[in-house]
Amino acid sequence: MISEQVLFSVVLPTSIDRGLILPHSIGSVQRQTVQNFEILVIGDGVNDSTRTVILDLAEKDKRIRFFDFPKHPRRGEEYRHKVLTEEARGKYVAYLCDRDLYLPHHLETLAIYLSEYDFASTLNFNMLEGKERMTYGRKNLDSWDAPSWLLSCDGHSLDYYKKLPYGWRTTPKDWYTDRYMWDQFLRQKDCRAYCGLEATVLWFKRGDHPGMTSEERKKELMRWEEIMLDPFLFQMKKDEAMHEMTSSYYFLNRNHPLLINGRKPSQVPAEIIKKIKKVLSLA
Repeated sequence: MISEQVLFSVVLPTSIDRGLILPHSIGSVQRQTVQNFEILVIGDGVNDSTRTVILDLAEKDKRIRFFDFPKHPRRGEEYRHKVLTEEARGKYVAYLCDRDLYLPHHLETLAIYLSEYDFASTLNFNMLEGKERMTYGRKNLDSWDAPSWLLSCDGHSLDYYKKLPYGWRTTPKDWYTDRYMWDQFLRQKDCRAYCGLEATVLWFKRGDHPGMTSEERKKELMRWEEIMLDPFLFQMKKDEAMHEMTSSYYFLNRNHPLLINGRKPSQVPAEIIKKIKKVLSLA
């Protein structure tokens, strides 16, 4: 480990049988334009095969550190907290889901945001399984201060994390784990948060339980790695995603005969429709 402060601690939670896909997600970190990082692999009940893969990767790259915990009742949230407060060395913290891929400029982009903000997120591409197509993530296009809730898109300063009332902790059943964590940041009155519109992550949805097998996911990740290595082909995929997004915008805002706050009537919540009907009945 180099003597200067590490710029990023990349937290990568994993569990059970994810050993087949870890060389790909970890590989996307190793290919970053920013190389001053450490990768904190947090094992939540990994099996022997996955443990062997992680230890082999750590032997080849000393920036990888493995924390081997037993299976947690939920997502191993307390393990993440323990590692961040006791082991992390980075100025900033980024996260990566073990089935996602960073684009090469992800950490570089996040570092720009975090140089001015305490908590920040980039945008993602939604990967369409089995179709070799992707769309722009929409979660943080609703407003400038609405972050992506996806684990792999978000980051924060380590110092600000240590000021939070709780940090990572066991998530109630009616909350998404990552959103429950990010909500802590956004509830702090002094937290400076920013959501960028630069897509820097390939996000692979888990799908309905149990989702893809590790073997199937590995094949998918390998195919997208091949696509990204072909500058022309990957640019075409990004162009297709942009075309789909802009086409939807023009349809909703120019071609539809009736819009309510930018939405078609079928997209408007039922309570708002009731209020509109009530107003019309009084007119």
